[in-house]
Amino acid sequence: MALRFTLPFIWLRATMGRFFAPFMMQPNGNIDAWLVAGFGLGLFLFFRGLRAFRKGLMVADTPIIPIRSAPMGIVQVHGHAGGGTPFPSPVSGTPCYAFRVVIERYVNRKGWRHHRTDQNGSCFYISDESGRIHVEPREAEFDVPVNCHRQIGDGVIGFSLKDLFRPVEPDASDGSGLSVNDRTEDELLEYSGVDYGCADPFRFTEYCVKPDHEYDVLGTCVENPRPEDEYDRNLITKGDHNTTFVISSKSLDELKRGMGWRSTLMVVGGAVLAVFCAAFFMTGHGIL
Repeated sequence: MALRFTLPFIWLRATMGRFFAPFMMQPNGNIDAWLVAGFGLGLFLFFRGLRAFRKGLMVADTPIIPIRSAPMGIVQVHGHAGGGTPFPSPVSGTPCYAFRVVIERYVNRKGWRHHRTDQNGSCFYISDESGRIHVEPREAEFDVPVNCHRQIGDGVIGFSLKDLFRPVEPDASDGSGLSVNDRTEDELLEYSGVDYGCADPFRFTEYCVKPDHEYDVLGTCVENPRPEDEYDRNLITKGDHNTTFVISSKSLDELKRGMGWRSTLMVVGGAVLAVFCAAFFMTGHGIL
């Protein structure tokens, strides 16, 4: 009986020893550092995937309902964005109700690194045939198309000059009267939060929630503290207990499919990476 359970481990050790033999010629310190980093990344992806899977189940189990019938608690509604006065987004100047900007900085010899993420917004409403409901978007997760890419600075291999300044076409459907104006490089450098004169290249990816566009909103319905009329008593925001809050331009089926494959990829890929790095580490140190 003991032999039955011992043989697989003997086979695994022999197989991995032959597979990893070329790598064992490298300095142990460098390999160990990469293995520890890979193991940590694998765990991060695994648990991030589990979280995405849970969010996908939440989307699948929460049907879209008419806005007028929205109860207190977790809800999912669909409608047109409107209300209030749109403001210009920080990168492209697109009229919007909310934005998210991911800023990357090119670090010499290390490539692109995340610098910071900026997200903000103002209250707007989603309306359908049954009524309307306000949305507080500041803490929402956006599943919307990229509004624009911008890059400032030079000296990055693999990019042409025309890629460093890529203007966005004005959205003729926004109907707000605001023009779409790209920010200058100096303005974007200041927006990045670095000292004036910094020569490092920066890359900006902007996402926007725009007026008169259709969105699915999944979040927590609460009482609106500042209702404008009798049909404006509710507000969708991020909940205290159930923190799922998504604003998506995709249909319900597209949203479920996207969350499904992403969560599966992260769970499986993270688990494989963590096991691979742990096995490599143990094989190199004679533990396995």
